[in-house]
Amino acid sequence: MKKYFVSLLLITVSTFRLWAQEDLLGMLNSEEDNKPVPVFATFKSTRVINGQSIEHVAAKHLNFVILHRFGEVNGGAYQLWGLDQANIRLAFDYGINDRIQVGVARSSFGKTYDANLKLKLLRQTKGKGEMPVSLGYYGNVAVNTLEWDFPERRNYFTSRMSFINQLIISKKFGDKLSLQLSPTAVHYNLVRRVSDPNTIFALGTAASIKLNGSIRLNVEYCPRLNGRDVVGRSGQTFKDYLGIGFDIETGGHVFQLMLSNSIGMLEQHQVAETTGEWSNGGVRLGFNVSRTFSFDKKTSKK
Repeated sequence: MKKYFVSLLLITVSTFRLWAQEDLLGMLNSEEDNKPVPVFATFKSTRVINGQSIEHVAAKHLNFVILHRFGEVNGGAYQLWGLDQANIRLAFDYGINDRIQVGVARSSFGKTYDANLKLKLLRQTKGKGEMPVSLGYYGNVAVNTLEWDFPERRNYFTSRMSFINQLIISKKFGDKLSLQLSPTAVHYNLVRRVSDPNTIFALGTAASIKLNGSIRLNVEYCPRLNGRDVVGRSGQTFKDYLGIGFDIETGGHVFQLMLSNSIGMLEQHQVAETTGEWSNGGVRLGFNVSRTFSFDKKTSKK
């Protein structure tokens, strides 16, 4: 009888312990299920095409990007449909942490140098208490080093400077579609005509659609909200920027191929100094190629 009682007691205790463990595990799993989960890879690169995406360079990583744009395809066979001409931008972007990125670059168009800052303010999450969108900020200061149009007059270094401030609002819809809005302000310290506004406002829009496991279709459009009659050095009226391109993943790297009506790859040039017209073949073939270097000892050891 005593043996029976002891056996029954052991079975009861074991059952209670098993139930308590399962209940505790269930509570932990329930808590994990209720935690918001970050959404990653809204876009495949830090740029959609020309414009910035919500993505950042990883912490303690340096990303070297070569952005290349040929001439306009309407140049015909004599210009080999633009391939005889080239504009280039060399950019270095560094991830201080997962939310702060800094960079420097030089563009051949306008012989322009710039320094930039990119912040991730909010990250899209899913689950209980989810954050429906990601929110970021991008800003730069640029210096045009072209020879002065009127060297005989008194010119100031500050007249060479321009600035951009941009909010980046993005959302990933499942695995196939990502959308982005970028309210933008471009400011020039010096403009060509008294009637030209020093600050141009625009609303950048972008979409990325997954075609298969390694290729995405990207579209960018950036309509200006003012300054639509501003004229450049060549006498051409500036146009709204439109770009169409593809992200192609190759061995962990992303190669970007595109057509756009912008000669410049700096944000100021894209938003406020685009002269090409899609309607008459004033578009340019281009590509972006990047190489990332890690300064994270933990990553390097792996």
